Amino acid sequence: MCRGCSLIHGSASALGAGHLLADRLAFGVYAPEPRSQSLKMMYGYKDEHPASPDYRTLVRAILALGIVGHGDCLNAVAGGSPVAWAMVPSTRQSPRYGKPHPFHEIATSVMGGLPEVEITASEGEKRRFDPERFHIESAPDLNGNVLLLDDSWVTGANAQSVAACLKTAGAEQVSIYCVARIVNYNYLESLSPDAVALFQKNVHYAGGFCPWNRTSEATDG
Repeated sequence: MCRGCSLIHGSASALGAGHLLADRLAFGVYAPEPRSQSLKMMYGYKDEHPASPDYRTLVRAILALGIVGHGDCLNAVAGGSPVAWAMVPSTRQSPRYGKPHPFHEIATSVMGGLPEVEITASEGEKRRFDPERFHIESAPDLNGNVLLLDDSWVTGANAQSVAACLKTAGAEQVSIYCVARIVNYNYLESLSPDAVALFQKNVHYAGGFCPWNRTSEATDG
């Protein structure tokens, strides 16, 4: 695990809530800071009038690839199909709090008729593991695997806090799928001058890569 994930696991364990963390995590792409096309896309798709019409199309495609394209993979590792889905909501510190979010529209189009768990956020410290920051407004039967969706993963504190909230409400499992995982190149450089080059060398495109099994699957031809 990276430093951020290790801190979250440590905080959850200290609160006796380690068992409430998500059962599995999957990601679509890396979005390196401070400058990358994928990061530009993840910020730009949220604009009321995105600079590129492709931004929202690509976000939807990445989400659909992990949820629909690899849906059988998720069902296999979870032991069954998701019973509901939820979205990590905007926090009160976000300028989008209380407003319609384009990611919700995108996610709804991908999830089809699967029941949604509606979640809201309350006051609390940003990017800290705290399940009490989030509240379930309405929910279907959670007796099974709940699929939790997010657009960007920085530390994962909000997503893991929502996962704990869902499990406290009765979800047997929580599977998180996030479109983009943010990588801070400045932080990597602070660790070692070679860290960025090492990261870039070890991360490469792999056709047929499954985000749930984290292996490249055989393709015809």
